[in-house]
Amino acid sequence: MTFASSENAQQVRSALGAILRRLRDAKGRSLLEVARAAAISPGFISEVERGRKDISTEKLLQVCRSLEVPIGDVFLQLAQELGAGEPVWAVAMEADPRAQLKRMSETLDKDSLRAVARFSSFLSQDRGSANPAD
Repeated sequence: MTFASSENAQQVRSALGAILRRLRDAKGRSLLEVARAAAISPGFISEVERGRKDISTEKLLQVCRSLEVPIGDVFLQLAQELGAGEPVWAVAMEADPRAQLKRMSETLDKDSLRAVARFSSFLSQDRGSANPAD
């Protein structure tokens, strides 16, 4: 995984601009349409999409609203594009619980893994039936 110190401002600007351009294209929206809805000049958005200008959080929110895309989705795509990898919550999408457990356990340090193992052992102990119907 790359760390923030390995990126520079230009790489971040370029990646963010490319993401905004892809989202705009995917929505079938023109630069002018997005600019009008976001109350930002088309020239500015074009510069942002090409990685030539920084965009403030306020303006980024306006663009995201115009595109009907949550800003969190934009940041998630940015993180993935910059090398952050798959988010931990994506593990829950695995169908096989064993695969979920394996992937999640790979993210834990030894002490945390030991605590999970102890808790799992505790839960698996037969303490009588919790359900009177059993």
